[in-house]
Amino acid sequence: MTILGQLSLLIAFAGSGFASFACIAGARTDGEALCRAGRRAGQVGVLGLTAGLIVLGQALYFKNFEFAYVAQYSSRLLPWYYSLSALWVGQAGSLLLWAWMLGVLTLASCRRSVQCPGSDSAGDFHRSGGERTPAYAFGLLMAYLCFLTATMVFAADPMEASITRVGDGSGLSPLLQHPAMLIHPPVVFLGYAAWAIPCALTIAALAGDGPDRRWLQQIRPWVLFAWVVLGIGVLLGAQWSYEELGWGGYWAWDPVENASLIPWLTGTALLHALIAWRRRGVLKKSVAALAVATFGLCNFATFLTRSGIFSSLHAFSRSPIGWLFLAMMIGLTVMGVLLILFRRSELAPDQPIASLFSCESMVSISAVALLSLAAMVIVGTLFVALSEAVVGRRILVGPEFYNYSLIATGLVLLATMAPVPLLQWGCAPSGAHRNALVVSGCLASLGLAIAFSLGIRHPFALSLAWIILCGTASLAGRIFIDVQRRLPDRLWDRLSSTLHGGRRQYAGFVAHLGFFCLAVGVTGSSLGTHRREFDMAEGETVKWEGRSVHFARITRSDESDKLVVQAELVVSTDRGERYTLFPAQHRHKLHDVWTTEAAIHSVWSGDFYTILHNGEGKQAHFTFVVNPLMRWMWFGGWVIGLSVVAGLWPERLPRWTGRKERPISWPVHARHRRASGRFPPATGLRR
Repeated sequence: MTILGQLSLLIAFAGSGFASFACIAGARTDGEALCRAGRRAGQVGVLGLTAGLIVLGQALYFKNFEFAYVAQYSSRLLPWYYSLSALWVGQAGSLLLWAWMLGVLTLASCRRSVQCPGSDSAGDFHRSGGERTPAYAFGLLMAYLCFLTATMVFAADPMEASITRVGDGSGLSPLLQHPAMLIHPPVVFLGYAAWAIPCALTIAALAGDGPDRRWLQQIRPWVLFAWVVLGIGVLLGAQWSYEELGWGGYWAWDPVENASLIPWLTGTALLHALIAWRRRGVLKKSVAALAVATFGLCNFATFLTRSGIFSSLHAFSRSPIGWLFLAMMIGLTVMGVLLILFRRSELAPDQPIASLFSCESMVSISAVALLSLAAMVIVGTLFVALSEAVVGRRILVGPEFYNYSLIATGLVLLATMAPVPLLQWGCAPSGAHRNALVVSGCLASLGLAIAFSLGIRHPFALSLAWIILCGTASLAGRIFIDVQRRLPDRLWDRLSSTLHGGRRQYAGFVAHLGFFCLAVGVTGSSLGTHRREFDMAEGETVKWEGRSVHFARITRSDESDKLVVQAELVVSTDRGERYTLFPAQHRHKLHDVWTTEAAIHSVWSGDFYTILHNGEGKQAHFTFVVNPLMRWMWFGGWVIGLSVVAGLWPERLPRWTGRKERPISWPVHARHRRASGRFPPATGLRR
């Protein structure tokens, strides 16, 4: 089986390498046959990766310890689902999964680019002379896939055979045996793979026929998809940290945590700059630079996790592989800068920003704030390693540095979101929109006075409350204005047609509401957290923070793979609620380590978080934590994700006609198609 797996990797390496060469050379020489051969070779390479993934997954499922990877990350005591999750826990396995995801997305992007079943935009694209971009992009993506497979073939082989026969493996780290780890790492790797497509499309457009309207249509869905997937991955990692590590928090500003956050921040700036380009023809250089930089920062994140310069629970072992990704990031940066300089005249803005109170102005301010936050996170992350290299000792950057940076930039970001529903592109608001802005500000001020009377005194909390109330009122005002402009009809019909007609725009506004919910959760859990430790005996009751906590009993049970020590806590609140929590400690036999299993009671007002530290006899030591408004943070993530789905949903699903459209082949230029006589110029489709 190991030989079959290694053979599949060699096929993937050869196929992706030839595909890269053939497609780029075919695009340069107008070679239709060469481009077609490259596409077929790319498909063969992805099939090789699929076969390798199946081989390693089967070895993990059946605990085949002939594979060194299986012996290192699995064991006979490990449940099958956690054994399969070991596929992305190790360095070599995660590279295999990443490469496979990249290959699948590359084929999907290629099919989307070249198969246009009867759409008008497809005809415009093929008549515009911009056919080099898909071929170049496919070749660039295959080149990166070849880089990943070469890394596995020559440096981190997931199919390596065990040197000696072993009867059992080392097993998976107990901290990684959590349901969130079944989802979080694959989602992050999917986000990294997805960001390669906007980068490749941008470099291909800059190196080929130049960015045009069709390129904007191509890149938009991939930017949205990559952005929301990586965001979900980051949020799932925070949830795993909150539930599994048993410390009461969800984000410790760990260097490897920051590594995934940085490209998401720059990707958010890219998403908004892309909208400004589509609407007003501004921020073109920013779009091109951010598309390349975001994927470069994904490689930078990989460098941090695989180079060994940081010691972290999230990081892999020390390896030279990380430096290869750093070199890749530097190469992408140099290439992007040179191409943007080469195309600088074509990337000049179509018109200046007309007003400070316009949509493009808010987009520019938010992009600067996002990039400032990303820069501060990069500085804080690298400061430890750089200080050791420069002064010979590590100087730690505490959470306070990041928190102060987040407060300033976070308020700026939220302030730019609040008035956006009532702003216009290219001019300042006027008429009904200006009046609605004034009303929104007054309503927000009234809500702020109510919040102050209820006892909220922190300046940041008060500022956040005003911004959120203003943003919510602005969205309501925008809906009211749009409904009023509809033809006289029933109110429900006018509301439905308004939301349907501006679905994508309203999806963006709802995503802003999701960010408001996220900000509420982060602010509440940061400013209002209370923590206290208790030593309690069985039958004892303590009162704290409006709760009466009764320590009923402590139990010990011996399971096949672990020893479980569990406490039973009966909690009663002043409002009449009553519930039972079971915090526990697990001693994993294979690794001889203890892990904390926190018990959490979550409601919209906040979480009651209980931690059992140790239990001897009938005594136990607990930590109780109150985290206000935590559920709003997870809810905000759901709102953002659903809004992106609504924005990506097609305007009209294609109708099935019984005939299957054949994909368009590359030759590259329109003159080649007309000379061959194989493509009618009116449709651009081969029948």
